[in-house]
Amino acid sequence: MNTNATILIVEDELITAESIAELLAQEDYEIAGVTPTAAGALDICEEKRPHVVICDINIKGNINGLELAKQLKRLYQCEVIFLTAYTDAATIQAAAATVPVMYVVKPFSDAQLLAAVQMAFHKLYFKAESEAEVPAGVKVQLSDREMEVVQLVAQGLSSKQIAQRLFISEETVKTHRRRMLHRNNIANFPQLIYQLGLREKA
Repeated sequence: MNTNATILIVEDELITAESIAELLAQEDYEIAGVTPTAAGALDICEEKRPHVVICDINIKGNINGLELAKQLKRLYQCEVIFLTAYTDAATIQAAAATVPVMYVVKPFSDAQLLAAVQMAFHKLYFKAESEAEVPAGVKVQLSDREMEVVQLVAQGLSSKQIAQRLFISEETVKTHRRRMLHRNNIANFPQLIYQLGLREKA
């Protein structure tokens, strides 16, 4: 499993899609792909298994964003954020039936989108915590600096934000993250946080 926070963007407006991708990359999220169609989204999910999908409702092709969200959640257990200009009650009700993390209405601010993404990853952390199986007697080995890093990850901070908080480089933070998982033979950070007995802050 990819240890980075990966996001797929399904958006038929190229300028909007590129702006979202740039914003998320600046916040240390990995972009699994950008596509205007449901078919493209399914292909990317099959190959890269993103954690979160930001999805417009009115997308190109025969399948709209609502139907795509149902398929993505069923097949890949992705968390979905709807990003759309639709504000009518019928569409909102149909979207709610797919149980998205959030319904973000265009035009939106960077802060609104980033808050929605952070909520999606909070949900994934809590899900991992409830489902994780911790082998008996397993002890996680971390240095003092690594413990500082993982505690900040549990608070929802990106590598960039952690670097600023600890006065170290972003690349150093990423190196700490990779080494923690590799040394302890742990697949991903939700599992590491669970085994340490930490809870990500909501």
